[in-house]
Amino acid sequence: MARKKKDYGFKLFEKSTSADNRHIRITLDMMDSKAWKELTAHSRMLYMEMKAKYTGSNQNDISFTYKEALKIMNDRTFTKCIDQLIEYGFIKLLQQNWTKREPNIYGFSEQWKFFGTSKLDVQVRKKRVPSTKEEL
Repeated sequence: MARKKKDYGFKLFEKSTSADNRHIRITLDMMDSKAWKELTAHSRMLYMEMKAKYTGSNQNDISFTYKEALKIMNDRTFTKCIDQLIEYGFIKLLQQNWTKREPNIYGFSEQWKFFGTSKLDVQVRKKRVPSTKEEL
């Protein structure tokens, strides 16, 4: 006998008619934080998209490609948002794979709690150095 799916008590305005009731969790504590309030709207949206990929067991194995990002924002905005989420302590970069042409691997971080204090300990993303051509 198959197990019955749990009804989490979602209201009609909170879900569509589909049986898939996956959701993301963002606490009021996080939303009231200084770090969250200073994020841009695009950064908040990207964070929610990344949280939608979270399954409960992949906290440190979230990938988000530029191809996926182009569906919701342009590439420069995506880069700025990723940098902001890292600098504010919401995510951390675990593997930087741009040299292998594979997606970077991110993880969720608790460092946002320390935003604006000396306890904030984030490792910023390494950026490519643009090549400069010397004119002869």
